[in-house]
Amino acid sequence: MINELFDELHLERKRTEIPKGIVSKALKEVDKIKKISYKKKDYGDTLFWGANPNKTDCVDIDLPVIELDELKIIPHDFVGKAIIYDAKQVKKEGLRLQDKSCIITYKGEIQIVYITGEYDEAVNKATEKLTDLGEAFEKYYPVKEHTFYTPFRLIKGTQKDRDEAYQFKKDQKGVDRYYGKNWMDGQIKYYLGKHPNGRAYGAIIAYQPRSPTAYQDKDFMYNLVYSYCALYELEKRYAPAVARWRLQLAEEAGKVPAIPGVPLSRHPATGMGASLDFASAIHNDSGMDGLSETIFWVKPAVGQKQYFVSPTLGLFFDLTKHNCIILQPPKIPHGTINSGNHQGYGFVNITKQNLIAKTELNGEWYDKWKKYTTSKQSKKDFV
Repeated sequence: MINELFDELHLERKRTEIPKGIVSKALKEVDKIKKISYKKKDYGDTLFWGANPNKTDCVDIDLPVIELDELKIIPHDFVGKAIIYDAKQVKKEGLRLQDKSCIITYKGEIQIVYITGEYDEAVNKATEKLTDLGEAFEKYYPVKEHTFYTPFRLIKGTQKDRDEAYQFKKDQKGVDRYYGKNWMDGQIKYYLGKHPNGRAYGAIIAYQPRSPTAYQDKDFMYNLVYSYCALYELEKRYAPAVARWRLQLAEEAGKVPAIPGVPLSRHPATGMGASLDFASAIHNDSGMDGLSETIFWVKPAVGQKQYFVSPTLGLFFDLTKHNCIILQPPKIPHGTINSGNHQGYGFVNITKQNLIAKTELNGEWYDKWKKYTTSKQSKKDFV
């Protein structure tokens, strides 16, 4: 059954290894980030990343720590309306602008780490290929649907939560919850075929669709490797505890790289996202508690604005003046302000919980991918 499903996958969901010369050249450039000096600080065990088992080196850069007195509660009926914040909504909700690099915490738990290129030159170095990469995403990848299906829950694990999640999905189906363009690469749980009763079967690990011709574009391949590995390098720089656990989870799951040909140690995320002119309704994501969705942005066009919004924190963060990076636990409700066609690109590394589970089926499928991406057949497929 598994072999049959693997053979049925469309070529656009398969991958082959990126040539070693391109990978080596890109990683050599990424390594220059390590040589850029910055001011470190040892916070001991005073800060932590949710369920992350690593309780030291949670943050490794000297930043102001802003400890919140409370987290704001968001009414459920607000979520149901799928409202995307604009400048008036931010003012109405009384959210405060944060435009200086900082760490936001609540009872010692890290809510956001926000760093601009003004504060650390490494951010500017890591983001130098993003505009070219974004233009290539538009060329080679299908645009993701403009709908989010994942609701956030204020209290985890109760029957009430499950009932509300089900009702949310039912109500929101087909409702646009973001503007702009959004693309995905890397791995996904993919469903092939249907039973006569209409239910999907054959849940496997596959790659997000991408044009097979992308493999022939050497500049794109270089920029892909450089940018997402640079993003992980920044994660290692700023939040070693997150970086270590992301790699540990990937290794324990026996995961094949999201970018074949790139060592897992240089990019252990399950997938990568890219966006242009992105503005989203408040939502949370499908990453694992205790990790981070590590995101960086290119500042928008001159005269335009873009902001990252966290209503539970009572804050919104400036993405306008400088290229910047945010490390954001995926279970914290967040979104981005609708500011029109601001021409700002955003990129994210993500580790999806269902892809790093240590299950027999996951292990079997990762083994299949390892054998395919290094095979002579994969090279023939992309010639």
